Amino acid sequence: MSSLRANLFLVALGLSLLGLVMVYSAVGTSILFVRIGHMVLGVAAFFVTSRVRYTAWRKYAPALYLVVLVGLVLVLIPGIGSQINGARRWLDLGPMSIQPAELAKLAAVLVLGCAVARLPRGSKLPLKPLLAVGVLFALVLVEPDFGTSVVLLVGAAGTLWASEIRTRDLVLSGLVGSVAVAGMMVLEPYRRERFLTFLDPWAAADGSGYQIVQSMVAIKAGGFFGSGAGSGGDGPYVPELGTDMIFALIGEELGLIGMVAVIAAFGFIALAGLKIALNAPSVMARCVAAGLTTMLTVQAVFNIGAAMVVLPLAGMTLPFVSYGGSSLLVCFAAVGILYRISEDSERAREIKPRKRSANPDSRRRHGGTRYPRAVRGG
Repeated sequence: MSSLRANLFLVALGLSLLGLVMVYSAVGTSILFVRIGHMVLGVAAFFVTSRVRYTAWRKYAPALYLVVLVGLVLVLIPGIGSQINGARRWLDLGPMSIQPAELAKLAAVLVLGCAVARLPRGSKLPLKPLLAVGVLFALVLVEPDFGTSVVLLVGAAGTLWASEIRTRDLVLSGLVGSVAVAGMMVLEPYRRERFLTFLDPWAAADGSGYQIVQSMVAIKAGGFFGSGAGSGGDGPYVPELGTDMIFALIGEELGLIGMVAVIAAFGFIALAGLKIALNAPSVMARCVAAGLTTMLTVQAVFNIGAAMVVLPLAGMTLPFVSYGGSSLLVCFAAVGILYRISEDSERAREIKPRKRSANPDSRRRHGGTRYPRAVRGG
């Protein structure tokens, strides 16, 4: 497990270094040092969260939630939140800006993971924690930031599915959530247009389908080996090349080999996170690990799928790779929490269990549990 978590960090660091090269190629030197600063903050976030015992998030998660909630409200206030392309998503804090919606994804998983871990097996869905997550979801959607709101919802779903809540309730909530997301996509005109464009992008190649058509052209132009890292994206022009469509740039400059390597890296993150969740020392650790892994994996799948036109464009960045300080900070923090859960799991297995009493009921009379290995809530 020690090598697994070490490799998890190294893969995340490797993806962020790749992102540094790709962002430089897409944008130039104008924001190169800003990106380096984002990486330094991200690595610092990893080391901080990897030193926090996972059970401590029961105390820190409510405070994080309140900070994020205030931030999401502030970005919607004219004069406080920065408006770019019709969306209010950023808070300017002097030399840097923060996107509270990115932090909301982390807060949702931690708050929900801490809450469901305390529920007995077979419990119903906890309404108060779900309402708390729903408020974050609604505020992110209002900005509007549909992609981040979907990732938040998916992270919460991963957390719930790893819990011991009644299966019937999980299935029903999954169906309701899927219908709600589909409804939000169909009812909003620009989202509906994105979906219809996905079905036949060439029919609107000069309009709404321009971005994904150019993405396909760029990936095809890269061939097997690509034009070379850092070549500056001299091929077809692709809008949002440094953020939503950065995988198209990877295909153009690194070719099929580069794309396969990036997909393999995220596959490793998904499998490592799954293994950490399965070996987690408690229900809380399992829920948090599953939620964070789902959050990172699904976001990567949607970004890569949109660039390759196998999924509708949802405006999601590629974790660790796309430009964005808040996103990079949250991704490294998530890896740090996974790292610590893995470390605590290994320590828990090294502790020798006490000799059991011949009569299990005698443990209950002395304040023990009938099943001493069944740990709930961390």
